[in-house]
Amino acid sequence: MSPAVHPEQLERCWQACWTRARRPVEGVLISEEEATSIAERAIRNVSLEYDDFPGEAEFTARALEEASRGTRELVAIKRRSVADPQLHHDPEDHRYERNLDLDRLKVHDDAHGFHDREWNHLPDLLRPLALHTLSRKGITGPDAEEIFNDTLVELSRTRDDGHAPILDPTVFEELIPLHTRIVGFRAIDWFRKRSTLKNRPNSGESFDALTGDPEHAVQFEDHHSDPNQTTFERIYAECREALTSKEWELIFVLFVAQSATVQDLIADAAFCKHHDIRAKASASTKRRELQELIETALGKIRKILIN
Repeated sequence: MSPAVHPEQLERCWQACWTRARRPVEGVLISEEEATSIAERAIRNVSLEYDDFPGEAEFTARALEEASRGTRELVAIKRRSVADPQLHHDPEDHRYERNLDLDRLKVHDDAHGFHDREWNHLPDLLRPLALHTLSRKGITGPDAEEIFNDTLVELSRTRDDGHAPILDPTVFEELIPLHTRIVGFRAIDWFRKRSTLKNRPNSGESFDALTGDPEHAVQFEDHHSDPNQTTFERIYAECREALTSKEWELIFVLFVAQSATVQDLIADAAFCKHHDIRAKASASTKRRELQELIETALGKIRKILIN
């Protein structure tokens, strides 16, 4: 890597990778020693991808991806070797009773599809989580049950890429946020269909009434229903081309590494020069100019993630 990388940047990257390696997804937990080994390997592997240091944001995003993948693969291999789906499951995770055997859930053939008996246990495990999510969106009773049944079918339905969603997870814990996303999409479809019926003549409330009444507004998107998904590496992957390297530097320093405050940055002459903030301006003017840069960068991210 280029000598432009600073020791404190690698230290921040190391801490982030170690934390991600120890808990790559909610419900998975490995030992501190194993996390250390995976974090070191992740940083080493990613450093070999670059001739020059690409910037702290890009490098850390790639290293976090590598660390997460390394832990998930390690846990999957260890569980498979001892036939114990509970191995490395976080004892503090009480969202459901126990992990199922993901390898058995993935068993598939052209004649019978996904047919292993492990699927018999999946509805009882996922139903309480799904119905809770749907309830917060205002969907209950038979409608919620119907949506839930549809999501189970969707887990095994082949997509355009030739694979079913159930084949995506490396460890069972990843199935929970995956299914939550599917539940969320199905809920949106349900509201759209309902709004079509409501907007027909003499059919009752309009679609606007469902969302515009402050007393009875329906929540179409629940940003808390998709746990463990809005990670920095995911944001970087989706928004990479939209922001400049300077904008990514701002986002990383202030919101990811949290290694400096706005006050720290406007007091740093080299930083101000690098970001075209007027050196002779007053502190309040520097702060305003920096806030404008931050809002511009966040606005680009927000636009992409919402769309």
